[in-house]
Amino acid sequence: MARAQELLMREPAMAMLMGALPEGENFGFGYGHHGHYHHPHYHRQQQQQQPPPPPPPQDDGSDDGYGYGFGYAHPATYQHPATYHGASHQAGSAHYGQHGHYNAQHHHHMARHWEMQNPSSTMSRTLLLDPNRDSIVKVERYSFSFSPSTNLVLGTASNITPFTQQPSTSIKGQRVIMNAPVPGFVLISSLQVANVNVLVGGTEDAFTYSAGAQGVMLDLPRLDPQNRATSAGAYTGVLPPGYTSGNSFQFIITLQGPSTLAGGYGQ
Repeated sequence: MARAQELLMREPAMAMLMGALPEGENFGFGYGHHGHYHHPHYHRQQQQQQPPPPPPPQDDGSDDGYGYGFGYAHPATYQHPATYHGASHQAGSAHYGQHGHYNAQHHHHMARHWEMQNPSSTMSRTLLLDPNRDSIVKVERYSFSFSPSTNLVLGTASNITPFTQQPSTSIKGQRVIMNAPVPGFVLISSLQVANVNVLVGGTEDAFTYSAGAQGVMLDLPRLDPQNRATSAGAYTGVLPPGYTSGNSFQFIITLQGPSTLAGGYGQ
């Protein structure tokens, strides 16, 4: 019997035509799925029991695509949730309806998901003003800067003694910016964040981290108010074009990244 069944499954379409397999048999769809997915009666039953989808967004002319909705198409061009959820999702909804215990939260979840993707919805507009509304830990993106205690004298080479600063709130730097105007202007020997030297090699050129640098992203340790960022290096004495020898220059290191709104981590 097992041998005969194997022969049938080698050519299931031919076996169905010959009457060896019942019509509507789920062959080729994959294991773990119910065989009635392709049955015509099932599709009619599914359409009758599918809960009404959330209504499409109304274009009130207020969508400017700014902030939260950046990168999304205009709401009028969005695909309705009922059309982009797959067959397994629809079948699951019908399954709930067959057993009489469809979860009402499912429809609410779909409506909320749709509202989150619509940049002109009330929820999306509210999150522009309060993106931490549903979070206990309030996180934004902040900028933390620190400088040597003594400014550089342009045209005169000098060592930059270790300089340090602590933030007023927790911040996890992801971008480092140094205001070196030209290559070879300042060389950085160390950059410590919460007592960890994030420069794991040798000396680095501060111009590597200039404001115009492309694709320079780091993942620094979290810096809390009880910790400090510390750096050291040397000014080579290079005088950039347009700068005057003998003038004072404030060298600045900036760390930018996610940060708590106020106080320390977890507040």
